[in-house]
Amino acid sequence: MKKLIIRSWDAVMDNRHNPLRHLDPASQHFIMQVLGWMWSMVFSLSFLSIFYFSMVWMAHLLLLGGVALTVATFRQAENQSLERNSRLRAGTAPACVWMLDKEA
Repeated sequence: MKKLIIRSWDAVMDNRHNPLRHLDPASQHFIMQVLGWMWSMVFSLSFLSIFYFSMVWMAHLLLLGGVALTVATFRQAENQSLERNSRLRAGTAPACVWMLDKEA
């Protein structure tokens, strides 16, 4: 039973196992977001929470927006770190160097 649940979860939620694995990561992410919003609406409407739908939708939007902003920030920091490391390996020194032994 446990293996069935794990395989079912992977078939839908894991991009290495679901049918979206053949797409590029950006398309996978977009399609999963659209499906997530669709199922959020389906469950909200099926439980007759149409009166609270706007609050639920805004809460989801806030949560997903925060996650997206965090991921974008981490990727930007990683790209800058990779760029800085490649410049240091190439022999280009950074513009500002702090030499503690000369300032102390």
